[in-house]
Amino acid sequence: MELVISKTGHIANPFLDRITVIGGNITEQEVDAIAIAIPQNLDFKGRINMAVQEAAGYDIDNFILENIYKPKIGEVYAIPSGNLPVRHILVAIMPHFKSDFDMEEKYLSSVARRIMELARCMLLSRIAIPALYSGKKGYAKAKAARLISSGIVDRLEESFEEVRIVCTSKEIFDAFHRKLEVLGWKKP
Repeated sequence: MELVISKTGHIANPFLDRITVIGGNITEQEVDAIAIAIPQNLDFKGRINMAVQEAAGYDIDNFILENIYKPKIGEVYAIPSGNLPVRHILVAIMPHFKSDFDMEEKYLSSVARRIMELARCMLLSRIAIPALYSGKKGYAKAKAARLISSGIVDRLEESFEEVRIVCTSKEIFDAFHRKLEVLGWKKP
């Protein structure tokens, strides 16, 4: 294992080379688990969530409503994956934002950390995380990239073979590259 010193003067995570950033569809990833996020009111909307629901081949939103009772912000649940090429879907609970003023940074970085913690506890070595909450009503793309990247890097450890960040646009892809490079990541 090589010790890497980042430009900021802090010791970088030695497992940064296990992070990959790709463009693509989260439903087509062949990993142990994929992650999605839904608001605390369990309103199952959004382009990524709808794509996951359609690809899984069963009614994820009803499964969530029947099995998750009074979720707290920041909790992460593992649910069955249906027809997806993964073993699990990790569902993170986010607040229901009424305006941009409600969108505190702590929510997204905390959820990314908890996704990583649950994956580690479940002995999952390969996970895929989309650019959560970086859509129309979400965080600015660069801000979402910074928060998700820092959450992942904070909990990245030897047990992970790969943490794949799946981006749906070139703009999001570039934002993640820039933010990860600040943390000491080198583009493969």
